[in-house]
Amino acid sequence: MRRPRMRVTLWLVTATILGVLGQAGLVHPAAAQQVGASVELKRVVGRVEILRTGQTQWLPAVVGARLVEGDDIRAFSGASADLAFPDTSTVVLAENSRLLVSKLEFDPRQQSRFVLLHLAVGKLRAAIAQTAITLARARQSNFAISTPTAVAAARGTIVWVFTDGQRSLMAVEPEPGLRIQPRIECITLATTDRKRQLVLAGTSTTDCSPPVLTPSQFQTLSNPATAGANLGAAVVAPAAVNVLALINATAPSPEPTVTTTNVPPVGLPGPPSFTQPPPSPPACATPPCN
Repeated sequence: MRRPRMRVTLWLVTATILGVLGQAGLVHPAAAQQVGASVELKRVVGRVEILRTGQTQWLPAVVGARLVEGDDIRAFSGASADLAFPDTSTVVLAENSRLLVSKLEFDPRQQSRFVLLHLAVGKLRAAIAQTAITLARARQSNFAISTPTAVAAARGTIVWVFTDGQRSLMAVEPEPGLRIQPRIECITLATTDRKRQLVLAGTSTTDCSPPVLTPSQFQTLSNPATAGANLGAAVVAPAAVNVLALINATAPSPEPTVTTTNVPPVGLPGPPSFTQPPPSPPACATPPCN
């Protein structure tokens, strides 16, 4: 007779804990119904808030909270948030920024993933884990970050993305010691005159234009450029299926030619020129001559 009571007691305790954690924003409201991929908040600095999918009220973000598909997160001035993904990828959301989790799919057995994040405004740094997949299935593993104007598609790269809603800047951070040079592919969302551009480590692109050397001051979490932006405005993100179609399009992306406009010259001396024969030594005027 005691066992049924114990089971009921344990069930009530579990339900109570889930209810309390759900109100605190630690557990997603749908956690009791299903278990799926989620992103965990590892660090929160300053005023950071979460908007659950289907909800209208923003909640304070706390360490340990989890985001699922459709959730939003925003960081105000002087704030930032660190997000951890199931494949060990990480994203740091800078100040004055808003990010939407558009798609979140992980399949450990098939060694595939499809992650789509939409940066509505602001800046982020994403350290994307390299997946152990075969070349034949490489296109089944995607980690993409969209903005209102472009998409950055990457596999195993550290990428910085900024947007003010009108233009987007994407940069690849150098990673010394790697055998394969880190890169992303930038694809514009414009339906006419669509651009595809490879961006290599140490360079950046604005809306998929030819890459330039990355300004050193860009790769910081300081982001005054979007201070005062409306972080609560309605977000219109590209559909995940459309982004995946763009990434998997067969149109080749040209190898980048880095533009060094406004970059000061290095100033190294060039090699000697041998186009002209060396001058003959002057004739000896008075012997003995050496």
